[in-house]
Amino acid sequence: MKTIIKEVTIAEPCLQNWDEMEKGAGYNFCKACSKNVIDFSGYTNAEIIDVLANGGSSVCGRMSQSQLNQLNYHLAIVPTNNRNWMKYLGVLAIGMSIFVMDAKAENLKEPIEITKSINNKTDDKKPVIPKRIYGYVIGADKKPVVGIRLSILDTKYATLTDKNGRYEILLDNKFDLSKNQLMVESLRYSAFLKLDFSKEKQNNLELKKVEPMIMGRVLMAPKKK
Repeated sequence: MKTIIKEVTIAEPCLQNWDEMEKGAGYNFCKACSKNVIDFSGYTNAEIIDVLANGGSSVCGRMSQSQLNQLNYHLAIVPTNNRNWMKYLGVLAIGMSIFVMDAKAENLKEPIEITKSINNKTDDKKPVIPKRIYGYVIGADKKPVVGIRLSILDTKYATLTDKNGRYEILLDNKFDLSKNQLMVESLRYSAFLKLDFSKEKQNNLELKKVEPMIMGRVLMAPKKK
């Protein structure tokens, strides 16, 4: 009999201080219970389910309440009669745009040294549009933040930060230089940056938290078909 995940919950939220735990790659080590606590804040829905499915009842994690709500929303609308139900997680559109998710960071290329500056001419010629812009997203602790989605306001241009907190957006000759506001698309963070198109590398964009995180043992409630 096939088991379908019905709901994900964090039972008995942990009161330990996340920032005081020993740091790891994608997790912190909790000395109180001698377990790794996974930071799910940059995970997609499918990735979270995959970790939980392979970790059983022993997974401790950290995510926001809205991320948990969003995860269960996806679980509720996944077709239960399709054996490939896992592929639907993380790709279903939310009709009313209630939630905005943080996706997994793409593997972007490392920064390339700029050897030539863009000249700001004072004549009547059309301003030169750079082929790309890039920069770094950092948290309040000045450390790079992974998996943050950014977009240029009122345009189709968007990207994700990689493992180094770096983002890159490619521009074309039709780009409107008046669209110079870079914004963070997140329920957990808020930040804007005015872009300077006279250079490729932009100033660091520092995130401000707008939502507390919850932490504890992550449980899956199964529903048998």
